[in-house]
Amino acid sequence: CPSFVTTPMFSVAMRKELWSGKQPICIKACREPKISDLVRRRVLPMQIQSRETPLHQLYSAAFSKQKLQGAPTKKPALPFGDLPTGYQHLHTQLQYECISPFYRRLGSSRRTCLRTGKWSGRAPSCIPICGKIENATAPKTQGMRWPWQVAIYRRTSGVHDGSLHKGDWFLVCSGALVNERTVVVAAHCVTELGKVTVIKTADLKVVLGKFYRDDDRDEKTIQSLRISAIILYPNYDPILLDADIAILKLLDKARISTRVQPICLAATRDLSTSFQESRITVAGWNVLADVRSPGFKNDTLRSGVVRVVDSLLCEEQHEDHGVPVSVTDNMFCASRDPTAPSDICTAETGGIAATSFPGRGSPEPRWHLVGLVSWSYDKACSHSLSTAFTKVLPFRDWIERNMK
Repeated sequence: CPSFVTTPMFSVAMRKELWSGKQPICIKACREPKISDLVRRRVLPMQIQSRETPLHQLYSAAFSKQKLQGAPTKKPALPFGDLPTGYQHLHTQLQYECISPFYRRLGSSRRTCLRTGKWSGRAPSCIPICGKIENATAPKTQGMRWPWQVAIYRRTSGVHDGSLHKGDWFLVCSGALVNERTVVVAAHCVTELGKVTVIKTADLKVVLGKFYRDDDRDEKTIQSLRISAIILYPNYDPILLDADIAILKLLDKARISTRVQPICLAATRDLSTSFQESRITVAGWNVLADVRSPGFKNDTLRSGVVRVVDSLLCEEQHEDHGVPVSVTDNMFCASRDPTAPSDICTAETGGIAATSFPGRGSPEPRWHLVGLVSWSYDKACSHSLSTAFTKVLPFRDWIERNMK
């Protein structure tokens, strides 16, 4: 508190000269901490907190019949005086919560103004809840809207066929939204085929909240966002499609809603059950769909359940069909689960693979990204050959570093 200098009062012609305003006083206070627009702040009614210690009990018992002056349990007076805007009195408590049900709070839910002029606890922030589907604990697979599903579009540079002209956008793959600015996608979707040459960001875009395959049926809730950067995994092999994974950084933040939400990333400890026994849901659009076919207008995001196939069995399966392949540690093979309904042919989609299990700190089921459709030789969609996926788990640390 700045010191104030005053001069003695004096009399002139019996007239008192007075100072304007009120005499300044010093009050202990804290400047309000800055918070984001996603956090709601509430000032709790002023009350002095009383801490209970063994001494409180001792003094209470020993002097219960006496009225002590200045006893150790005497409560301090409530603060007085007005403060400038943006300051709070000593011992004021601020309570925080997220303004949207699609976000969860990090940091302290309540902070107290301390005598040091600082606030207790940690600064609050709100991040999107991942992997949650509203009002669907055990959702059906077909016809589902997966809010983390991202449609990846590429702009044509020349005439491809009668339906595509230079400058047109066409769907090439699916990706997975992992936070408001980050999409995980197979690297072959955002590079020239067989090369590590990245497609120009201006020739790619992402669409969130999409359900129908036909762009003319896109709803008003979709978000079409530009890409600021494409990050390939350094060891991506465009020939074998090993480490077939890339990250798209969005120029603008995705707006989180019922239709647009991120998916969780699985950690090693999360996959407690054997991965070989997992039931995995694959979702994607048919990128090979003929726009002139009668059913195109009603075609939607497709999904189905697959089961993991042993890597050696997958290699032998392909060899029996005259297709020698190598399944690396960064891949897993999977084939359709015949016991579950499905309307997806993974050989026709650049889809994503996810599985549901309780999230950390929450018993509710959360969906976690485990794979990206990479390659398939099952051209007839007969399901006689397994599809190979990029295994996301080995790249978790790399993804998280690039999510910041």
